[in-house]
Amino acid sequence: MRPWIPTLALLVTLAPATFAGGIHARIEGPDKDGITYTARTFSCNPDVALEPWALAEGVVDGKRKSVLIRLEPTDEHGVYRFTRTWPREGRWMIRLALGHPPAPATVATLRSNGTVQSNELYYNTDGFKECQQVLKHYAKPSDDDC
Repeated sequence: MRPWIPTLALLVTLAPATFAGGIHARIEGPDKDGITYTARTFSCNPDVALEPWALAEGVVDGKRKSVLIRLEPTDEHGVYRFTRTWPREGRWMIRLALGHPPAPATVATLRSNGTVQSNELYYNTDGFKECQQVLKHYAKPSDDDC
């Protein structure tokens, strides 16, 4: 048997595990100014064109709110900055997608002071239902609910 055949077989079996994580993002912040956040992508080839978008999802006074976030690219490929445009009161999460599904979505849970508590990566979703699951515990039932 040729010596390269076992090496090739091992490479073929390990390649899917190596690339399983794929491209993803992490939300950090805020910076010292208290309002500027950073979205940093990982496993991103410089030739990959991203179409990221983000929303702040929250509950203020028992009512659900969504606020569009404007992402500004930095000089570093795959790194974006944004400022807080959502109210300080309430419970908030940020959902960031790197494109249209099936692109992965990152959902960051914020503490009451606005700092990022955690980042969760989700596949084949834009993160809406994951935010909804958490935020429904803070929302008051509306007259429209069945």
